[in-house]
Amino acid sequence: MEQTSPKKSIKSFFKSFTREVVVPVILALIVIQYVIQAFQIPSGSMEDSLKTGDFLLGLKFTYGSPIPFSNQNFPGYAEPKHGDVVIFRYPGEPEYPDNNPKRYTHLFNALMLGNYYWDHAPENGQPHIVHYADGPKDYIKRCVAVSGDTVAVHGGKLYLNGKRQDSLPAFGKWTASVRTLSPRDEVEEFVVPSVGDTLYIDSLPMIKLWWLRSLVAQENPDSSVYLELSLLRDGRENNNYMFNDFKFPVENDRGLLLNAMLSRNQTVIQQRLTLGDTLSGAIPFSYFRELAKIGFLPMLDPHDPQLNSGFTRPVSYMSFEGSILQDLEGNVKRLNVAPVVAVDSMDAAEVPEKNHFEIQRNLYLGSEKIDRYVVKYPQFFMMGDNRDNSADSRYWGLVSLRNIRAKAFVIYFSFENDDQKFSFGKPLTWWRIPFRIRYTRIGKIIDLIK
Repeated sequence: MEQTSPKKSIKSFFKSFTREVVVPVILALIVIQYVIQAFQIPSGSMEDSLKTGDFLLGLKFTYGSPIPFSNQNFPGYAEPKHGDVVIFRYPGEPEYPDNNPKRYTHLFNALMLGNYYWDHAPENGQPHIVHYADGPKDYIKRCVAVSGDTVAVHGGKLYLNGKRQDSLPAFGKWTASVRTLSPRDEVEEFVVPSVGDTLYIDSLPMIKLWWLRSLVAQENPDSSVYLELSLLRDGRENNNYMFNDFKFPVENDRGLLLNAMLSRNQTVIQQRLTLGDTLSGAIPFSYFRELAKIGFLPMLDPHDPQLNSGFTRPVSYMSFEGSILQDLEGNVKRLNVAPVVAVDSMDAAEVPEKNHFEIQRNLYLGSEKIDRYVVKYPQFFMMGDNRDNSADSRYWGLVSLRNIRAKAFVIYFSFENDDQKFSFGKPLTWWRIPFRIRYTRIGKIIDLIK
């Protein structure tokens, strides 16, 4: 009987291992990187077209697959058009930790485990590897407008090129019985910018300026972008100014401002606040100045020794909405209508004093202050099909082609667990699995959901 030599056995093992394991893994990684993107619907913002618990595959090459080790894409064969369901990187978060591409280098995307970065300048006690577990996040919405379109929202209804869009794609829906002046219901008419359009910083209202800041950040991922606001009082900086009666509406997108106002004023609300109510109190201009400058809020303290005790340092961020800056703009205008009451130090008599207040804005791309910006990529306005329960372009502005990830293609699995009665951590609930699968949704082509 012929015996196999040890060298031949080892060679045969590695050959088999390469064929059965290494090659399939490499091919799978290539497919994941350049061909498809898996996505799970985490919320009800696309109901009833796409449901919470739907698992999708998106086609990356439609709009352009990413080029390795760069922030560029290969050319796609199409651009998002009206009605496309699109997966894109959420523009409200930094692409690099602390919005600092010079300090951090992206190492790899660990899929469900998030992104890892190399910190070139860690502080004492901090590890070099940074773990961005929950971002930058991917969102899914429907493209409702493209470059050159005129867009407005009134009473929650979308107006596209002057025509009211009364019907929704697929199984979309409206649910609200009360309308307010929030971005959900009201967006002033504007034209979605096209490649080559020049946008001037000083000509934009504050909320559109915030959208522009996001656009610049999306199109220039290798440069830091920040907005510096200053309050001028009769031409002189007065950034320590305290608004004694700052008014703003109670809306879903004002959560940060509402919490800041209540904590600073220790206000006790005697009656229940409802959407559309007006709240007022004291708040410093510096609060808005800092928010605008960083553009997002770090959720973890980088100096916490517990966060720096392992091989990686975790980071997490939360964005804020530009409507807060819209409130700032409105309150500064109020100062110019109502005289400021000053106290004369000589006789302690109240003397009306008329001042002129204005907000000075400086937008920086890297270290350069810019007064205008030329658009580099096509732009898109995205909305959820569940129109009254969707955080979308009405709140955070336009999505640049550079941030587009994939075109949603097919539902490959769907699992209903709205009542949370199933959990992988509770084996006694596993019997529910066959009864929670939405069999009729598996294999549905998303473009054909009407």
